[in-house]
Amino acid sequence: MKTRFKSKVVAALSTPAFLLAAYSSFAGGPLNLNAADPDNVERWPSGGAGIPFNIDGVPAGGPGALALGTQDWTTAYADVVAATGQWAGVASATNTYSDNGPMPFDIDATNFAPFIQNLFSGTNISDGFSPIALDVDGSIFLALFGSSGVLGFASTDTRDAMGNPIEAVMFLNGGAINGGFPIPDFQGVEVHEFGHYTGLAHTVTNGESVFFGDQSGPTPSDTFGPSPINLVETMYPFAGNGIARFGVTPHADDIAILSFLYPDGGFFGSTATITGTILAPNSITPLTGVNVIARNVANPFVDANSSISGDRGTTGVYTINGLTPGATYNVFVDQILAGGFSTPFIALPGPEEFHSGAAESNSDVDFAEPVSAAAGATASGVDVIFNSPQPGDPLQVGDDGFVELFLPFTFDICGQDFDSVFVNANGSLTFGEGDTDFTESTGEFLDSPPRIAGVWDDLSPFNLITGAQQGLVTFNVSKNGRRFTVSYTDVPEFLTTGSNTFSITLRGDHPDTFVAEPLGSRFVINYGDLTVTDGLGGYSCGNFATSSFEEPRDLSEDGTRGVYRNPAIFELFGFSNPNDLANSRLRFARTRNFEDLHESQHFPNDSLATATHIHLPFDTISTKRRFSEIDPDRSSTGHRTDGDVDYYEFNLAEGQLLTIDLFHGGIDSIIGLFDPNDDLIAVDDDGQGVIGGLSIIENFPITASGKYTLAVSTWPDFDFDGLGGLGGEGRYVMDIFTITPPPGDLLTLPDDGFVEVSLDFSFPYQGNNWNSVFVNSNGNLTFGSGDTDFSESVGEFLNDQPRIAPLWDDLNPAAGGFVSADGSISNEMTVYFQDVPEFIATGANSFSVTMRSDGTVTVSYTGVDSVDSIVGVTPGGGLPGGPGAVDLSTSPTWSATGTTYEQFSGGNPFDLDLSTQDYNP
Repeated sequence: MKTRFKSKVVAALSTPAFLLAAYSSFAGGPLNLNAADPDNVERWPSGGAGIPFNIDGVPAGGPGALALGTQDWTTAYADVVAATGQWAGVASATNTYSDNGPMPFDIDATNFAPFIQNLFSGTNISDGFSPIALDVDGSIFLALFGSSGVLGFASTDTRDAMGNPIEAVMFLNGGAINGGFPIPDFQGVEVHEFGHYTGLAHTVTNGESVFFGDQSGPTPSDTFGPSPINLVETMYPFAGNGIARFGVTPHADDIAILSFLYPDGGFFGSTATITGTILAPNSITPLTGVNVIARNVANPFVDANSSISGDRGTTGVYTINGLTPGATYNVFVDQILAGGFSTPFIALPGPEEFHSGAAESNSDVDFAEPVSAAAGATASGVDVIFNSPQPGDPLQVGDDGFVELFLPFTFDICGQDFDSVFVNANGSLTFGEGDTDFTESTGEFLDSPPRIAGVWDDLSPFNLITGAQQGLVTFNVSKNGRRFTVSYTDVPEFLTTGSNTFSITLRGDHPDTFVAEPLGSRFVINYGDLTVTDGLGGYSCGNFATSSFEEPRDLSEDGTRGVYRNPAIFELFGFSNPNDLANSRLRFARTRNFEDLHESQHFPNDSLATATHIHLPFDTISTKRRFSEIDPDRSSTGHRTDGDVDYYEFNLAEGQLLTIDLFHGGIDSIIGLFDPNDDLIAVDDDGQGVIGGLSIIENFPITASGKYTLAVSTWPDFDFDGLGGLGGEGRYVMDIFTITPPPGDLLTLPDDGFVEVSLDFSFPYQGNNWNSVFVNSNGNLTFGSGDTDFSESVGEFLNDQPRIAPLWDDLNPAAGGFVSADGSISNEMTVYFQDVPEFIATGANSFSVTMRSDGTVTVSYTGVDSVDSIVGVTPGGGLPGGPGAVDLSTSPTWSATGTTYEQFSGGNPFDLDLSTQDYNP
């Protein structure tokens, strides 16, 4: 299921001991793309001059205190500056760096969250800093990734209106040094991360030869012999003892990419370029995600460069810059074996092979056509067309990889036609795109591409340690061409445990087959012996048709599944429900073409005048009755248009708060709300041109009763006419409802903000009389000044402002719920927090605080999901008085004078929900 906050993966460097850590990073070439750039790549402006950075703040113990593992702050600072010098010293590039001084404080596990918000939440909020965070003991990395082996991450994270970086962030894991990672090697890590910081992505040129024993030419040909250990490229995504230090000095491919982004006046004129397209075995389909390596025949490891096809935004195209003019290069495609990439690598659809010129298609994979170009020139058309894998050949799916195979017929699943299928190493077939995910779950199954899963689990047809195949993944086609079978034979799980055999057969209809209604194709899963006890089996239409609320079922109930009205039929196995499918057969009948039941060709809902009338509350979770989609084939004319738009009308009453939430689907949605006069009064597009964007209009106040209309379309259809929408097509799932808010005025509170509210009476509290109160978004009230602190602590509670804390925690009213203040009762003021989530939109928390002119305070809880918080009253300022720390659940009545509080945590979870606490003077 899509999440409200888009996660942005950051570029990382890992140790080889954790090759399969569930963490990914960026691919070879530019780190990010930028459509506003002439070359479609993201780069710092002004030729990279003065790229800013702020070293982490001085620790409490001063510059001599430990700041990064066993390094003190002064030494770590010097190493960071030295790392920038490696990139600034590249003669063919113009990038330089600006040391903008240390951060005003030491970034640690208690305060790092704001500095990753742009990366992990998809925001673009400038704070004026580009921090190099020194995680002294690895506690930040442990909180973010667990025991992952991630040594560091870095990325640009804030951009101007033209998409140019203006700020960046880097985190370095001192815990790795404490764990024995040598400091000389860690200096190579710092150089690597500054490469990401500057805009470079990972490269795969010599690294796989050193780390995994990969052949230096197309496997199995070790054309050039093993790579020297000291020639691993700086931007290779893994590091190891004695290898990372060689990355201190940028390799030829690192220099080429840097110089492409920030070229000096002579770079392009003094070097050569090779470019081409990587094509599937059908010689037509361009393939993105294929690593392409060019090696100088006379100097194959020093003068070597690589590119991943599609990494600059054009499908299938690769470009390699910075080559030696007149030198002879061999160009070949090479399987990436491990590592995470933003241009996801694919399992090659055929054997690794050289570019072979005129003999390219189905040629001898060991024949290389020499390629060269003069200074300032480009050798173009250096294409590679994959040889077709033959039935029975082992498919090179790697570990967590996939191969695209082209079908002898068109396969229809859930109303979508596909001419190819992706065979995934982890026991499933997907349509439209491959999948490297080895952590199967119901949510991912329903929200991924259409999938048929035999045993979706962390299977391992390729051994990362030995570099050998284990078990077989093959395909076969029946003689009549109407059955296509993918077989997994004796494939173990990761770490080479067990042996699992099963097959998935796709069936194509006979050309003369007639069906009265469009129906999908049939498929069968046959199981042999299985040792796996967990995993997932069945099929899903993916987010094109599922609601994400489909439930697992027992697949062993019968042998044939009628899938006509089911967007997913599956079973999730685990410890309490072990896999019981061994030596069984699952037959699946045809899937249906799901249709929007709120409109038809004769009764469209594509305008204000033809809107479908609905009653609130309303949702589209049910498949049989509530399926809604954006369908370019359906329009008022019955002919294909550029897009589709859906309109719904409903009645609202003055004073209600309206929420419209599109929370699942395969489109980048835009929604608009029209008032009874057909005026557009609210719009939300949260996807920004990315398929899978979410739209929400939350707690919108209704000021006049009448008939309102909702329009649903796709980006960038801002006028809601259904034309020009680029945001895809498919199902969307939405929830529409109203609530009547508590009395009072709604307070607009940002995350970590506050609002001052005037009191119509004098409120006696902690020895002073107050005429106003500051309502802080993080679940507390203060007097005299507001407070933006989201990291509650006992010390701050005791020593800062006078405070009433019903639930001091990192709450975020900007992400949901609302806060209101009601002073309608004489000599009273009540502040309501209603359904307010914690930061990153988790949970919902509802409570109220009533202050009275006699000094009494009442706190009521009506639904709290938060576990950790501080609750109580205090005069602040370090003043004495009161019982201090108590168990608040032992009494409903406490003193409003002095300090009374309880700190809740994971070991002492919040236990006051649905209770009332009175504080009396």
